[in-house]
Amino acid sequence: MSFPNQAALMISKSESIIQQLRISYPNLSQLLIHNREGTVGFLKANGGLFGFSLSHNFHVPHVGSNNYKAWSDYKDAIEKYLEEICGRVIAKDPIKNVERSFREELREARKILSNEIHRQHYIKFPLWPSSGEQTTMVELDTGSVYNHGAYTMVWSCVGWIKVTDKRPHSDSYIAEFSGKPDIKLLVLDHDRLKELEDVVRREGIEAGKIRVGRSDYLALTWDQLR
Repeated sequence: MSFPNQAALMISKSESIIQQLRISYPNLSQLLIHNREGTVGFLKANGGLFGFSLSHNFHVPHVGSNNYKAWSDYKDAIEKYLEEICGRVIAKDPIKNVERSFREELREARKILSNEIHRQHYIKFPLWPSSGEQTTMVELDTGSVYNHGAYTMVWSCVGWIKVTDKRPHSDSYIAEFSGKPDIKLLVLDHDRLKELEDVVRREGIEAGKIRVGRSDYLALTWDQLR
Protein backbone atom coordinates (compact mmCIF):
# COMPACT_ATOMS: atom_id res chain seq x y z
CA MET A 1 0.00 0.00 0.00
CA SER A 2 1.33 3.47 -0.89
CA PHE A 3 2.33 6.00 1.73
CA PRO A 4 -0.71 8.28 1.24
CA ASN A 5 -3.08 5.31 1.60
CA GLN A 6 -1.30 3.95 4.72
CA ALA A 7 -1.03 7.38 6.31
CA ALA A 8 -4.62 8.24 5.46
CA LEU A 9 -5.75 4.98 7.05
CA MET A 10 -3.84 5.76 10.27
CA ILE A 11 -5.30 9.27 10.39
CA SER A 12 -8.83 8.06 9.68
CA LYS A 13 -8.59 5.62 12.60
CA SER A 14 -7.81 8.45 15.03
CA GLU A 15 -10.88 10.47 15.93
CA SER A 16 -8.70 12.83 18.01
CA ILE A 17 -6.63 13.78 14.94
CA ILE A 18 -9.72 14.28 12.77
CA GLN A 19 -11.26 16.51 15.44
CA GLN A 20 -8.03 18.51 15.85
CA LEU A 21 -7.78 19.05 12.09
CA ARG A 22 -11.40 20.17 11.87
CA ILE A 23 -10.91 22.78 14.59
CA SER A 24 -7.40 24.04 13.80
CA TYR A 25 -7.23 23.53 10.04
CA PRO A 26 -10.74 23.78 8.54
CA ASN A 27 -9.46 24.26 4.98
CA LEU A 28 -7.04 21.34 5.11
CA SER A 29 -9.83 19.32 6.70
CA GLN A 30 -12.05 20.05 3.69
CA LEU A 31 -9.30 18.85 1.37
CA LEU A 32 -8.95 15.63 3.41
CA ILE A 33 -12.67 14.99 2.95
CA HIS A 34 -12.38 15.71 -0.78
CA ASN A 35 -9.21 13.68 -1.44
CA ARG A 36 -7.69 12.08 1.63
CA GLU A 37 -4.76 10.32 -0.06
CA GLY A 38 -3.84 13.32 -2.21
CA THR A 39 -4.01 15.69 0.76
CA VAL A 40 -1.76 13.42 2.84
CA GLY A 41 0.73 13.37 -0.05
CA PHE A 42 0.54 17.16 -0.30
CA LEU A 43 1.21 17.57 3.43
CA LYS A 44 4.15 15.15 3.27
CA ALA A 45 5.68 16.87 0.24
CA ASN A 46 5.51 20.24 2.02
CA GLY A 47 6.79 19.20 5.44
CA GLY A 48 3.48 19.18 7.30
CA LEU A 49 3.65 15.46 7.88
CA PHE A 50 6.51 12.99 8.21
CA GLY A 51 6.14 9.24 7.97
CA PHE A 52 8.35 6.31 8.86
CA SER A 53 8.13 2.58 8.42
CA LEU A 54 10.57 0.92 10.80
CA SER A 55 11.76 -2.52 9.81
CA HIS A 56 14.17 -3.93 12.35
CA ASN A 57 15.04 -7.34 13.73
CA PHE A 58 14.60 -6.88 17.47
CA HIS A 59 16.64 -8.90 19.93
CA VAL A 60 16.84 -7.87 23.58
CA PRO A 61 18.38 -10.33 26.07
CA HIS A 62 18.88 -9.44 29.72
CA VAL A 63 20.81 -11.47 32.30
CA GLY A 64 20.53 -11.19 36.08
CA SER A 65 21.32 -13.12 39.24
CA ASN A 66 18.26 -12.03 41.23
CA ASN A 67 14.86 -13.12 39.94
CA TYR A 68 12.97 -9.95 40.94
CA LYS A 69 15.65 -7.49 39.86
CA ALA A 70 16.34 -9.35 36.62
CA TRP A 71 12.68 -9.01 35.65
CA SER A 72 12.54 -5.32 36.60
CA ASP A 73 15.80 -4.51 34.81
CA TYR A 74 14.56 -6.37 31.72
CA LYS A 75 11.91 -3.68 31.16
CA ASP A 76 14.56 -0.96 31.41
CA ALA A 77 16.70 -2.88 28.90
CA ILE A 78 13.77 -2.98 26.46
CA GLU A 79 13.20 0.77 26.75
CA LYS A 80 16.90 1.54 26.31
CA TYR A 81 17.00 -0.67 23.22
CA LEU A 82 13.97 1.13 21.76
CA GLU A 83 15.64 4.48 22.45
CA GLU A 84 18.56 3.42 20.28
CA ILE A 85 16.14 2.46 17.50
CA CYS A 86 14.35 5.81 17.79
CA GLY A 87 17.68 7.57 17.32
CA ARG A 88 17.55 6.36 13.71
CA VAL A 89 14.24 8.12 13.08
CA ILE A 90 15.57 11.11 11.18
CA ALA A 91 13.44 13.27 8.90
CA LYS A 92 14.57 15.61 6.16
CA ASP A 93 12.52 18.77 5.93
CA PRO A 94 11.68 19.16 2.21
CA ILE A 95 11.37 22.94 2.55
CA LYS A 96 14.33 23.84 4.79
CA ASN A 97 16.47 20.95 3.51
CA VAL A 98 17.70 20.08 7.01
CA GLU A 99 17.58 16.85 9.00
CA ARG A 100 16.25 16.36 12.50
CA SER A 101 15.74 13.52 14.96
CA PHE A 102 12.52 12.71 16.84
CA ARG A 103 14.26 10.88 19.69
CA GLU A 104 12.83 13.11 22.43
CA GLU A 105 9.35 13.31 20.92
CA LEU A 106 9.21 9.49 20.85
CA ARG A 107 9.91 9.08 24.58
CA GLU A 108 6.25 8.42 25.40
CA ALA A 109 5.90 5.90 22.56
CA ARG A 110 9.00 4.04 23.78
CA LYS A 111 7.60 3.79 27.29
CA ILE A 112 4.22 2.51 26.09
CA LEU A 113 5.78 -0.10 23.80
CA SER A 114 8.35 -1.32 26.34
CA ASN A 115 5.60 -1.65 28.97
CA GLU A 116 3.43 -3.60 26.53
CA ILE A 117 6.22 -6.03 25.58
CA HIS A 118 7.08 -6.52 29.24
CA ARG A 119 3.41 -7.02 30.13
CA GLN A 120 2.73 -9.51 27.36
CA HIS A 121 5.84 -11.46 28.31
CA TYR A 122 4.67 -11.63 31.93
CA ILE A 123 1.20 -12.81 30.90
CA LYS A 124 2.76 -15.77 29.10
CA PHE A 125 5.37 -16.54 31.75
CA PRO A 126 4.51 -15.13 35.21
CA LEU A 127 7.10 -17.43 36.82
CA TRP A 128 10.69 -18.25 35.95
CA PRO A 129 11.32 -21.87 34.95
CA SER A 130 12.74 -24.05 37.71
CA SER A 131 15.48 -24.87 35.20
CA GLY A 132 16.04 -24.88 31.45
CA GLU A 133 14.07 -22.70 29.04
CA GLN A 134 10.52 -21.67 28.17
CA THR A 135 9.56 -19.81 25.00
CA THR A 136 6.46 -18.84 23.04
CA MET A 137 5.15 -16.36 20.48
CA VAL A 138 3.34 -13.18 21.50
CA GLU A 139 1.23 -10.95 19.27
CA LEU A 140 1.69 -7.19 19.56
CA ASP A 141 -1.07 -4.83 18.47
CA THR A 142 -0.56 -1.47 20.13
CA GLY A 143 -0.08 2.22 19.39
CA SER A 144 -1.16 5.67 20.49
CA VAL A 145 -1.64 9.32 19.55
CA TYR A 146 -0.21 12.14 21.65
CA ASN A 147 1.02 15.71 21.40
CA HIS A 148 4.58 16.81 22.11
CA GLY A 149 5.32 20.49 21.64
CA ALA A 150 4.49 21.49 18.07
CA TYR A 151 4.09 17.86 16.99
CA THR A 152 1.41 15.21 17.08
CA MET A 153 2.84 11.70 17.15
CA VAL A 154 0.85 8.78 15.72
CA TRP A 155 2.35 5.31 15.90
CA SER A 156 1.44 1.64 15.78
CA CYS A 157 3.29 -1.63 16.36
CA VAL A 158 1.73 -4.81 14.97
CA GLY A 159 3.23 -8.27 14.61
CA TRP A 160 4.66 -11.25 16.43
CA ILE A 161 7.65 -11.53 18.74
CA LYS A 162 9.18 -14.51 20.51
CA VAL A 163 9.58 -14.22 24.28
CA THR A 164 11.94 -16.51 26.17
CA ASP A 165 12.94 -17.18 29.77
CA LYS A 166 16.11 -19.12 30.48
CA ARG A 167 17.50 -20.43 33.74
CA PRO A 168 20.73 -22.27 32.98
CA HIS A 169 21.72 -22.18 36.68
CA SER A 170 19.83 -21.68 39.92
CA ASP A 171 21.13 -18.12 40.27
CA SER A 172 21.03 -17.13 36.57
CA TYR A 173 17.91 -15.56 35.05
CA ILE A 174 17.71 -14.58 31.37
CA ALA A 175 14.70 -12.86 29.79
CA GLU A 176 14.66 -11.91 26.13
CA PHE A 177 12.46 -11.17 23.17
CA SER A 178 13.10 -11.16 19.44
CA GLY A 179 11.10 -10.58 16.29
CA LYS A 180 10.33 -8.14 13.52
CA PRO A 181 6.98 -6.41 14.19
CA ASP A 182 5.72 -3.78 11.77
CA ILE A 183 6.11 -0.26 13.18
CA LYS A 184 4.55 2.76 11.53
CA LEU A 185 5.01 6.37 12.65
CA LEU A 186 3.41 9.62 11.52
CA VAL A 187 4.51 13.02 12.79
CA LEU A 188 2.34 16.09 12.21
CA ASP A 189 4.24 19.40 12.32
CA HIS A 190 1.68 21.97 13.45
CA ASP A 191 3.86 24.98 12.67
CA ARG A 192 4.03 23.87 9.04
CA LEU A 193 0.38 22.83 8.97
CA LYS A 194 -0.60 26.36 10.00
CA GLU A 195 1.41 27.74 7.06
CA LEU A 196 -0.24 25.30 4.63
CA GLU A 197 -3.68 26.11 6.06
CA ASP A 198 -3.01 29.81 5.31
CA VAL A 199 -1.95 28.98 1.75
CA VAL A 200 -5.17 27.07 1.06
CA ARG A 201 -7.25 29.77 2.74
CA ARG A 202 -5.69 32.47 0.53
CA GLU A 203 -5.90 30.50 -2.70
CA GLY A 204 -9.33 29.03 -2.05
CA ILE A 205 -10.66 25.48 -1.70
CA GLU A 206 -11.05 24.88 -5.44
CA ALA A 207 -7.40 25.74 -6.05
CA GLY A 208 -6.53 23.50 -3.12
CA LYS A 209 -8.43 20.61 -4.68
CA ILE A 210 -6.34 21.01 -7.82
CA ARG A 211 -3.15 21.02 -5.74
CA VAL A 212 -3.93 17.79 -3.88
CA GLY A 213 -5.06 16.08 -7.08
CA ARG A 214 -1.52 16.03 -8.51
CA SER A 215 -0.46 12.51 -9.44
CA ASP A 216 3.00 12.81 -7.86
CA TYR A 217 1.42 13.24 -4.42
CA LEU A 218 -0.53 10.02 -4.89
CA ALA A 219 2.57 8.15 -6.09
CA LEU A 220 4.58 8.63 -2.88
CA THR A 221 5.58 5.38 -1.19
CA TRP A 222 6.89 4.44 2.26
CA ASP A 223 10.36 4.10 0.69
CA GLN A 224 10.36 7.86 -0.03
CA LEU A 225 9.69 8.96 3.52
CA ARG A 226 13.14 10.08 4.68
